[in-house]
Amino acid sequence: MYYIVIVGPAGSGKSHLVDALGDWMEFNQLGVARVNLDPAAEWIPYEPEIDIRDYVNARSVMERYRLGPNGALIASIDMLTEHIDRVKEEIEATKANYVLIDTPGQMELFAFRDTGPYVVRELVSGSKAVVVFIFDAVFASNPKSLASSLFLAMSTRLRLGLPQVIAISKADLLQPEQMEEINEVLNNPERLYSALVSAGLDPGLADAAARSLEALLPSDSIAPSATRFVSAVSGYGLDDLYAVIQQVLAGGEDFYTEEPSPRL
Repeated sequence: MYYIVIVGPAGSGKSHLVDALGDWMEFNQLGVARVNLDPAAEWIPYEPEIDIRDYVNARSVMERYRLGPNGALIASIDMLTEHIDRVKEEIEATKANYVLIDTPGQMELFAFRDTGPYVVRELVSGSKAVVVFIFDAVFASNPKSLASSLFLAMSTRLRLGLPQVIAISKADLLQPEQMEEINEVLNNPERLYSALVSAGLDPGLADAAARSLEALLPSDSIAPSATRFVSAVSGYGLDDLYAVIQQVLAGGEDFYTEEPSPRL
């Protein structure tokens, strides 16, 4: 059982990627379990096999304890720790080849507090796992926004402590030449530095962003590129994303459990 943890800023398309990637994997005869780990989700585009809202619902927490939306989400995430063992049992009962974990939309409240990384560590314990950090094409097209996303990606990698792949979502909004330009910047720290300085960023901050990118770039042949472009709408890049996930998790070898795991 392999775990794929989808993380990214609000609005980056995490839930839609879980939906599209899960469907793609099932089409290719891979057993998938989708886990919604967002207690504040009002709607998600897929039917989760495991839904944390069955245990903790942020809206109910908000009403019961008279909290604001962010306070209710923080409290709800803290409450998740009481149900980790049961959630883990539910996941293992699916006997899925892959477990896609859809994390809360407000990733800062999840990944940067102690509870979020603890929940992830407990869920993936005993299995191989990879984080897919996503940010959308609009952010990637602007050097300064791109730099801020890289800082978030670096912080998330430090907090979760798991191998990480960067994916740019909503690639259907980009022209091929735009993707090529972004890819060149994201695979060349010096190119990123030059783009940021040209955009008016302080050279010191530009250098820090370039060094963050350098740290995010893989140091070996496991994942030969730091980024993947994907579109949950068109399906673009899902096979490429799966390939790099496989490289990280299993050296390219597909994983099958002893029994097929049909979706519930």
